[in-house]
Amino acid sequence: MFPWLDASFKQLSHRITTNKLHHALLIQGPSGLGKASFTMQLGQLLLCKDRQGDKVCGQCQSCLLNAANTHPDLHLVASDKQIGVDQIREAIKKLDSSAHMSGAKVLIIYHAHTMTESSANALLKTLEEPTANTFLLLTTDKPERILATIKSRCEKLALPLPDLDTTLAWVKTQYAGEIDINFVKLFSARPLALLAELQEEQKFTYDIFSQGLQALLQGQTNSMQLAMDWQDSADKVLKWTQYWARQQCTEQMSESVWQLSEQAIKVTQQLRNPGVNKTLLLTALLNKLALVKAA
Repeated sequence: MFPWLDASFKQLSHRITTNKLHHALLIQGPSGLGKASFTMQLGQLLLCKDRQGDKVCGQCQSCLLNAANTHPDLHLVASDKQIGVDQIREAIKKLDSSAHMSGAKVLIIYHAHTMTESSANALLKTLEEPTANTFLLLTTDKPERILATIKSRCEKLALPLPDLDTTLAWVKTQYAGEIDINFVKLFSARPLALLAELQEEQKFTYDIFSQGLQALLQGQTNSMQLAMDWQDSADKVLKWTQYWARQQCTEQMSESVWQLSEQAIKVTQQLRNPGVNKTLLLTALLNKLALVKAA
């Protein structure tokens, strides 16, 4: 278990041992925190026949099936875009039958905020009246998008966020290269997102982005030139611009930072259109960024 989530996992493990775990958990936290791994390990713990505290035995039939990703009582629902009603109905049908292993049944719904209204409503009865020894584990990084009726039937669990030192210490155990502390600050509460960024082979690095911004703000280059240089990495420019804006946030700058963030969101949407001029879009964004710093 990730060190920043270990205490929360141990608490839930104790509740499993004492039969005090709520049948429906809404597990919340930003992307890149480790929710998916946390939830999967919790589901596997619930299914283990000989668990020892917060550890699965690794030897029982349930553990062997989990290791092979073939446990008949562990059901997963996920979607790249949205979770439709048919997916939920199919999962509920599986939960309504008896457990194949004569133990618990577990349904994990990843990115529960992507459920359509119809699929969320289809889940309500199961949340209210689950079959015996059935557990529903929902994850989300956007709890505000989940229907209130779903939230009211779940126990909400906000996972703790690691501090900067914890994030950096863990990432150093996984990544041997140099790490820019300013880059770490952009992902301080999202260690897995930070690691993914560091491990990704990229010609356009955060250091290049940071140096380019410094040159822009010091008048050594202009927005058009940067936009031309960076157009092939437009997605990263947009993402890092939003992170940069959050770092600059002060009471005096709040309006200009908000406008920059809104512009970045708008450009993100515009970039999805085929044939769009990336250079012009990025130029306008970088012009607004310069105004934020000037404020």
